[in-house]
Amino acid sequence: MSGYEGKLFSILGDSISTLEGYSVPKYAEFYEGFRKIEAGIFVSGDTWWGQVINALGGTLLVNNSFSGSTVIDIPAFLVSSSSCSDERTSSLHRGDNMPDVIMVFMGTNDWGSGVKLKPENESEEGNLGIFSCAYESMLEKLSKNYPSAELWCFTLPISQSKRYPQFEFPYKYGGKHIRKYCDVIRECASRYGARIIELYNYGEPHDTIDYFHPSREGMVTISNKILEQIKGDKNDN
Repeated sequence: MSGYEGKLFSILGDSISTLEGYSVPKYAEFYEGFRKIEAGIFVSGDTWWGQVINALGGTLLVNNSFSGSTVIDIPAFLVSSSSCSDERTSSLHRGDNMPDVIMVFMGTNDWGSGVKLKPENESEEGNLGIFSCAYESMLEKLSKNYPSAELWCFTLPISQSKRYPQFEFPYKYGGKHIRKYCDVIRECASRYGARIIELYNYGEPHDTIDYFHPSREGMVTISNKILEQIKGDKNDN
């Protein structure tokens, strides 16, 4: 028994967590058409989130994942895709059905864009264009909108590519190390009492089809990392 049997799970994510037919329809999907064939990912059971939910005996409620989305607010975007937006932080339920668990797998595109990590002075406090401010705002809104839900915050994973063995994971973008974004995620998660799911410092890198988007095998690697931690925590209690 995992302790999550019958629980409702919602996902707040980027392209890594999308899947045609499962993501919120109006949001951009990465795993659709030829990409599903290339990755070998066709149904929820092929994804990291489907494997985790199934293994824990839960049910998917809402997959609010948006390809290319960031945690930070980017005003120039015509559609508010940022995960700190009012729209996305309030769209994780269906009717009267509220999530028991919200899995937050965000931040990869922020790191990949080299966005600013933390405010440097008081005037920058609360600036949703800064990673720490946006991540904290996201968790604050999720906690307010879904006070009974467990929040799981994932640190960012390391990838590899068996198709392109010459690929070396670029730990830095814009001069900023991925580790520093993971540090911010841990700090914000701790402040809001969220469970930290360690992907950065836990096990081997996952396989990808294009350096960053998991293949079917890569999805299994990610789900195994998550389940080992969740089941380990439950066994410790």
